[in-house]
Amino acid sequence: MRGHIRKRGKSSWAVILYLGRDASGKERHKWHTVRGTKRDAQRELARLLHETNTGSYVEPARMSVSEFLDLWLADYAKPKVSPKTFERYQEMIDGHIKPALGSYLLPKIAPLHIQAFYSHALTAGRKDGRGGLSAQSVVHFHRLLHKALAQAVKWQLLARNPVDAVEPPRAEGQEMRALDEGETAKLLSLLEAARLYMPVLLAVTTVFAVGKSLVSDGVMLTSRQTP
Repeated sequence: MRGHIRKRGKSSWAVILYLGRDASGKERHKWHTVRGTKRDAQRELARLLHETNTGSYVEPARMSVSEFLDLWLADYAKPKVSPKTFERYQEMIDGHIKPALGSYLLPKIAPLHIQAFYSHALTAGRKDGRGGLSAQSVVHFHRLLHKALAQAVKWQLLARNPVDAVEPPRAEGQEMRALDEGETAKLLSLLEAARLYMPVLLAVTTVFAVGKSLVSDGVMLTSRQTP
């Protein structure tokens, strides 16, 4: 494969790849725009030529991110996941991901665009306009986007997954709180006529017995260590 660069503007260059001939014998060329210096354009040309020579080059598509996500939902997600999971995927895509990223052409979506989407979601992502979404919600967006765009790579619509270069927020785990004696008694009274009463009673008494034993062992250990 071969290619060349051509100056287009004050700080933009065209990288033109020769992709052989089509079935009718007509030459096929693909243009890529690079903003920066001539050296930047030369590096991009070298990278693209390497991809064409190794078979990893993917021609830029005119499909938008929104169109791709609709295709992914219909042809990939729907046959593979449960109806409930599919409904959740569609809710995240239609309610949050497409409004933020859907207008980009699929080959043009960059890690910076995705990172900006995460930042906005954390500060102002609620549909009612009352602030941002939780870090855990944004982590769900991240996992879904990564899954969808990984499939775009497998379908040869993208050369690489841009989500690989994006850091999701760290979702902090919620601290679990144990019921006190009063809350436990209330729970048992509410379940007294239910089938779950005996399993819950067994669990409560087991936890109580184990806790009492641990406390006792701790006291004994402390007393042994006391001079």
